[in-house]
Amino acid sequence: MCIKITALCPIALLEKASDLLRWQKKHPSFSLPWKAHSFPILSDSSPLYLTASEPPALTAEEERELELAHERLLAVCARCAEHGIPLLVDAEYATVQPAIDYFTLVGALAFNGGGARAADGERPIVHGTIQAYLRDARDRLEAMVAAAERERVRLGLKVVRGAYLTRETRLAASLGVPSPIHGSIQDTHDCYNGCAAFLLDRVRRGSASVMLATHNIESGKNPSSVLRRATQTRPVEQRRSNSRNLFRLP
Repeated sequence: MCIKITALCPIALLEKASDLLRWQKKHPSFSLPWKAHSFPILSDSSPLYLTASEPPALTAEEERELELAHERLLAVCARCAEHGIPLLVDAEYATVQPAIDYFTLVGALAFNGGGARAADGERPIVHGTIQAYLRDARDRLEAMVAAAERERVRLGLKVVRGAYLTRETRLAASLGVPSPIHGSIQDTHDCYNGCAAFLLDRVRRGSASVMLATHNIESGKNPSSVLRRATQTRPVEQRRSNSRNLFRLP
């Protein structure tokens, strides 16, 4: 099941929360009283320039609206968990993505389990999205996965190339800064395939679930061969567990 956080929370509020998250990344001592425990959302290579000065704090009304959006998402997560249906959270453009990742990872902490659940082969419920056309994609992916593994939470992710190339490029040009998008399509292909291989290794270890969404033939072939090589010598039950944690869109 796919969901857009923009259907649960006003875009203006997502933009404001994203500004605050970027500012906290640049200034770690900056306090966000509404922020719950989460995994890393941004990296040093992320487009932190989108927040050039300290943004205003959320009002009490905005904090309540953010809390309501969080409750809406958790309610959807709970229904998906009840029926064993993976929930795929769509990505958006850079000005709102940090807040979307924040919502997604808080949901993952609540519903993707840990401890005994992490070891029983059950597929994670909440899946975020990594957009491989972004220069910071691999850095953010590795930080998320490392944090999830430390807390024994099984991370679920969908890997896509990305859909907002024109918007991101125009915004960067208007600000006089480098585009957050890779400089060539080959760089994007390389990033996509690298992220896919990195996550497939985590699937093999039993610490992650991945959906590979691609129209690229080579990107479709590579995961199948990698997973086949990785699992052909493993016990049957472990192979079945691995296959449950890999699903692909053509």
